[in-house]
Amino acid sequence: MALMHTGNFSHERPDVTWRHEFPSTTTCVHFNHAGVAPVSCRVADAVAAFIADARDFAALHYAAWERRAEAVRTAAAQLIGAAAAEVAFVASTSDGLSILATGFLWAPGDSVVTAAGEFPANVYPWWGLMPRGVETRMAEVENGRLTVDALAAVVDRSTRIVSVSAVDFACGQRRPLAAIGDFCRQRGILFCVDAIQALGALAIDVERDAIDCLAADGHKWLCAPEGCGVLYLSRRWLERVQPQRLGWKSVIDQGRYLPYHFELKSEATKFECGSFNFLGISALGAAIDLVLEVGPLAMERRVLAVTEMLRAALRDTGHGILSPERRDEWSGITTVESVRAPEIDVTRLRAAGVIASPRGGGVRLSPHFYSDADDVARCVRALGSA
Repeated sequence: MALMHTGNFSHERPDVTWRHEFPSTTTCVHFNHAGVAPVSCRVADAVAAFIADARDFAALHYAAWERRAEAVRTAAAQLIGAAAAEVAFVASTSDGLSILATGFLWAPGDSVVTAAGEFPANVYPWWGLMPRGVETRMAEVENGRLTVDALAAVVDRSTRIVSVSAVDFACGQRRPLAAIGDFCRQRGILFCVDAIQALGALAIDVERDAIDCLAADGHKWLCAPEGCGVLYLSRRWLERVQPQRLGWKSVIDQGRYLPYHFELKSEATKFECGSFNFLGISALGAAIDLVLEVGPLAMERRVLAVTEMLRAALRDTGHGILSPERRDEWSGITTVESVRAPEIDVTRLRAAGVIASPRGGGVRLSPHFYSDADDVARCVRALGSA
């Protein structure tokens, strides 16, 4: 169930340490975490430490790198309420969704259901199945809102997977994951979630929401660099999704190179076919550690508190909000009606040191837990009066 905020923003004010983790606050107001987020000091330090180690000791500490990767896997599993054996490292959200799309045991005539207006990462992997006789259907989205009823209208006995974003990238609707998950579970449908617009901002629990598969890169709300993320696949489905890319790490006893022994791993690590991106994993691990240190629920409360303050300030200055009004559908994204044209307003904001994006027919604003009242005031001031 989505958390409700009481409206007392001051009680959600973080320790000043968290804001100091983001030096970008001294140069700009970053309201584009739904795009590409700034990294924290500890993420930058983790990258620097790994590079220094590789520079000074070559691969002498390779075993330590592997241990750190497994610790990051465990932390990622903790963040989403999964088991470490159900988590694999991927290069991106698209990579994770493509692993599911290409590895699922499809039959001609099967269908997959997603939502209209999804980010292309959650569309093109499914469209790529057309040569295999798999149909992609899109549920209708009205006024930026996806409902279970809309999904149910295009699901039938041929549907094998329902795949939706946890949060709409354009206008920021927090999707009713628990209700969708329950709908899918009752029908034996695999429920897949593109979580990149939620992970690191909103509390995710794959068991609570009956999520069978989840993919997310780290460069948005987790505040890690691009190019490293996680894929979760429930034990219920692991045997029914087969890796289509294979390499030396796909098999058990991966360190025994010869003689060849083609017995695939049974855990999610079977999707990791080759050498790790240890640099990216080091950065992602530092980012996840920060979220766990703050606490996912505390992080969510703070993000929603900033969202509440931003929406109030926008309304006070006459701006219309395109994002859903229902509080249980709030996320870290608030899309505001454009005063002139979205691209013009985003350019004006950037000139004032406020980073945002044109999305959903307006200006998408996406502050994070470390954003404060001064950031909100500066953004609204730069937007001007409607």
